Amino acid sequence: MPAMEDDPDIVHLVDNAQQFWSELEDILTIPKHNIPTLEYLDLTLRRSLGLCAAYHQQYLQDPLQLDFACAMLLDSELFQSHSERMSDIVTSEAKSNGNPDTQLIALHVLLSFGRRKPDSFRTRLRWKSLLPPLMDNVLLELEVDSDVEETNLQVATKAKLRSLSASLLYERCRVHKLSVQDLNAWPDNYLDHLFDLIEETRHMQGDTFNYSVIKLLVALNEQFMVASLGPRRNSSNEKVENRILRLLTRRLGTGTSQTFAEHMIFMLNRAQEDIFIKLLVLKLLYLLFATRGTEGYFYTNDLCVLVDIFLRELADLDEAGDNEGLQHTYLRVLHPLLTRTQLRSFSYKRTQIRNMLESLVQDSEVRQINPTTKRLVERCLTGEWLKKEMN
Repeated sequence: MPAMEDDPDIVHLVDNAQQFWSELEDILTIPKHNIPTLEYLDLTLRRSLGLCAAYHQQYLQDPLQLDFACAMLLDSELFQSHSERMSDIVTSEAKSNGNPDTQLIALHVLLSFGRRKPDSFRTRLRWKSLLPPLMDNVLLELEVDSDVEETNLQVATKAKLRSLSASLLYERCRVHKLSVQDLNAWPDNYLDHLFDLIEETRHMQGDTFNYSVIKLLVALNEQFMVASLGPRRNSSNEKVENRILRLLTRRLGTGTSQTFAEHMIFMLNRAQEDIFIKLLVLKLLYLLFATRGTEGYFYTNDLCVLVDIFLRELADLDEAGDNEGLQHTYLRVLHPLLTRTQLRSFSYKRTQIRNMLESLVQDSEVRQINPTTKRLVERCLTGEWLKKEMN
């Protein structure tokens, strides 16, 4: 086995990008003539993390560069043969290493690994220990001093850390069903602060952090929905309350969740948006429209925008015919949107809505109509909104 420095913090001097990538490749190339020891592999991983952290500001500023560096690690012998052991080491670095650049690299590796192997987000012990630092990272405050270049670089790293941490928390909530104990780790004051952060960062250049926090909140909403509908109970043997909905109710009419509302609409309206995110947003919209006291959460103009989105999406989904689950969710939300909100008395595109709904179940003699689609359409067509349109 070739000799290797015992200190993983020892990093060779790199003068340019080509030398950086060459050095990283050399570190990750495991000799084939000898079987490496686990200690050798551990040290190799730490050296690669150290190199990326040391030159993160110079050569890994671009997200594509950072993704490529993480891919090199994940494609190496380290992760191909010892993924769990390597993941534990990376997790340890993310939790205990005091260098923000090292934390950033480690967390990005974990996110990249999780997107390749989603089951890694279900490793309870790993994520239980990682949750507190991730939650703390999301609350990092950024203070920019235009006269101090080093400070600005540190601020940029902090900004990336908090966005990345929010993304990791979202992926955990997206993939893994949280227990009541898991949900209790999210106190009301923390969740409330997340809503405040969305408002405070609405004008920041780029929407990465803002967007990541909104995704996290809609994912947590589904977790609370599942917990409140199921048999799981808290320590007082009471059914679990959906605290996301409760906090939104408190903010009703105060203007302190306007950005959250606007961005949910934006997510539905964005063509390239992930289907899973659209489903999460639709589930929260259903709760808001169907729950007494929150049906007026959106301004009337926003509701009209939602109608436009529903008309387009339902028509497109019917034509594509490849995602009945999403189509059914839109139809389930459409009913309370038309019958419980301001649209009960405010007429907006009612004829177009009726025509679109009828088109979803027409031509049954030449095409098969899903029974659930037919039932949901008929439910929408029997609402008071349609009777007013016909009068």
